[in-house]
Amino acid sequence: MTELEIAKEAANDLDYLRTLAEEGRHAPLMGGRFAIMWGALISAALLIQWMIITNQTPFDTNVIGIVWLAIVIMGSIGSAVLGSTMKGKPGVGSIGNRAENIVWMAAGFAILAYWLAILAGIFMGKAEHAILDTIMMMSFSIYGICYITTGSLSGNHSMYGFALLCFIAAIINGALIHQPTAYLVAAGFVILTTIVPGIIAIRREPAQIV
Repeated sequence: MTELEIAKEAANDLDYLRTLAEEGRHAPLMGGRFAIMWGALISAALLIQWMIITNQTPFDTNVIGIVWLAIVIMGSIGSAVLGSTMKGKPGVGSIGNRAENIVWMAAGFAILAYWLAILAGIFMGKAEHAILDTIMMMSFSIYGICYITTGSLSGNHSMYGFALLCFIAAIINGALIHQPTAYLVAAGFVILTTIVPGIIAIRREPAQIV
């Protein structure tokens, strides 16, 4: 084999590796199951909270904290179970899927830290319970950041639309702050920004996994 033939073969190999890298980079996002699960849990909790504060249930507002604690526990267990089923699936190791996993995990910790910070302020007598109403605005803003980051690294630019919807949700929740309706509206936005993209992601998996 001549040097020219060797060079051409090496170039072909590089092109092949580059193609594989691009296919891996743009592998379909596989976090749909997690999005649907968390979206269902959070929207249900928001709906229950709305029903409690509008006196549509026999429960006192003290139950709200128990509801959210239960959501965190169920979501954590559910994530662990779903995570165990994802091992070995094609495309899991792509840049987009690794970024999606890390950024949403970080988002969860950020929201939890914000919630604990508010509780600490209330416990210390430095904050009012009403400040808890800001959690959804902060959460939707973080959702938007997650979608922009994931969409950019995965090449799935449809995520930008959901990011915009998240930012709109944050603004609308701000306009409705301290009103019971805010929780009902937030539940609707959670469905639109988590369950809907989750369903879309799952539907795309079979045809696009590399």
